[in-house]
Amino acid sequence: MTLFRRALVCAAPLLLARAARAAPAALRLEAVGEGVAALTGTGVRRPLLLPAGGARLLPALACGGEMLSVAGFALAEGGAVLEWAAVALALDDAVVLLALEPLRWRGAEGGRMGTRISASGDRMRLVLQRDSAMPAGPTLWRREAWTDYLAWAPPCGLADAPVRAAPADTRQHEVADWRRRAARLVAEGPAALTAAGFAAAGLQTARFTLAAGGPPTPRRPWDGRGRV
Repeated sequence: MTLFRRALVCAAPLLLARAARAAPAALRLEAVGEGVAALTGTGVRRPLLLPAGGARLLPALACGGEMLSVAGFALAEGGAVLEWAAVALALDDAVVLLALEPLRWRGAEGGRMGTRISASGDRMRLVLQRDSAMPAGPTLWRREAWTDYLAWAPPCGLADAPVRAAPADTRQHEVADWRRRAARLVAEGPAALTAAGFAAAGLQTARFTLAAGGPPTPRRPWDGRGRV
């Protein structure tokens, strides 16, 4: 099992009841304390706790015969903002984290990255289309665009499904390292999903470097919220 294998171990009673359980109610975000938000729903006794900075619900996604909830939240320091997407599944009375993905980044010096998350046509993979850029002049950008994939891993998980390895000296390669660290954080369990946990994993103030790439372009990048 690779580090990217989403280390989700579902309790046996939940798996036995999975086929018979009713469809879960829509999940919602609730503030439960200073700097903490809970992804929860009707009948949930064990919500998923997340850092509350900019917490918001994204559209739910159908994958593997399940309806996955996606919550975005941001960590910021020193003028940089790194927003994460927590992909979760409601299993009876618990909300279980399946994956943690970088969603949006804005650097203090103007660099940015945005991610569009969707389900594949067969609804067995999540598609993460990324667009990133660093300033190359007053009106020019050096951009990179690529796609990452998460495949449904029965009975209740997601696994990284790269088409090919990320080339060295690219921002895709740097983001791949963030994703490896995030996968370790998921494996540690929900108690690690705090600002301190992200900082210990080296994920709180992540920054891009200006990698060599194609020629500068005047086309401005998408920032992950539909804005440039």
